[in-house]
Amino acid sequence: MGFDCRSADFYVIRARAVILCCGAAGRLGLPASGYLMGTYENPTNAGDSYAMAYHAGAELANLECFQINPLIKDYNGPACAYVTGPFGGYTANGRGERFIECDYWSGQMMWEFYQEFQSGNGPVFLKLDHLAEETIQTIETILHTNERPSRGRFHARRGNDYRTRMIEMHISEIGFCSGHSASGVWVDEHARTSVQGLYAAGDMAAVPHNYMLGAFTYGWLAGEDAAGHVAGRAPTLDASQVEQERERMLAPLSCERGLPPAQVEYKLRRFVNDYLQPLKVTRRMEIGLQRFAEIREDVERLGAANPHELMRAAEVAAILDCAEMAARLAVSHGEPLGALPPSCRFSRAQR
Repeated sequence: MGFDCRSADFYVIRARAVILCCGAAGRLGLPASGYLMGTYENPTNAGDSYAMAYHAGAELANLECFQINPLIKDYNGPACAYVTGPFGGYTANGRGERFIECDYWSGQMMWEFYQEFQSGNGPVFLKLDHLAEETIQTIETILHTNERPSRGRFHARRGNDYRTRMIEMHISEIGFCSGHSASGVWVDEHARTSVQGLYAAGDMAAVPHNYMLGAFTYGWLAGEDAAGHVAGRAPTLDASQVEQERERMLAPLSCERGLPPAQVEYKLRRFVNDYLQPLKVTRRMEIGLQRFAEIREDVERLGAANPHELMRAAEVAAILDCAEMAARLAVSHGEPLGALPPSCRFSRAQR
């Protein structure tokens, strides 16, 4: 079930099998810039697939293993020091000194980055100004045309030039992304979730560090298995459930003087930063759960003046589901400073 974000028309889609492939939960934490959409991941990925899987009864795994990345300050994209590494680029401190042995993403790398960032040796920079002109041109071709074309325009507006200055870096907000981390909807080797007929692939399926190749592979596995699953099956609908969901989804349109979705989202994601962002502390997580419960009451009072705001209201609910699942899993296992082992799963029964 869903609605058109331009017309608010409500749709019911009969399906004998469903493959979830809606990407990461990119709008979980609040960026340092304060912009709701200024995220490392695609901001249209608000965690809807994680929330849908949860409400369908599927198990999720490793939800306290957040994705956190070094990025260019004030730009919603990666610094890609690991891309420049083979060409001689590296991450440097405020003195221009290299302090990370390997710039490829890892928990160890992020810990070294964080320590240097918080110390008196910061800020942290991407250093390329020592490289030859032809090398820098090659890096620009990769980063400004293949990775994110807007990056070159951002640097031009800032007056940044790899040849003459180091590029200031920062730390991204937290998010769920199994493709670059480990948190996602649990799947088996055929991309099946724990719910029959429901599949998952890509960044939101719990296949740690599967990246684009893994997304293609598990998409193929899901499609192949789903094709066999649907043979001879006929979809059934519960009319009362459909009507109940329609009323819930469209309710903000009829809520007079309701809360603006953008304001509630900002408040929610600020709490995510305050209580979920590493370093993880159990007591902070517990307080966070209290705050999330209060915001759940706000979600019931969301208003929408148009179909676009209705979409934003639905996204707030998904972000809240993701935040609560992450906190509950962390608290229940009592491991405040470490990542959970791959066997740790979360389901509706634990809520």
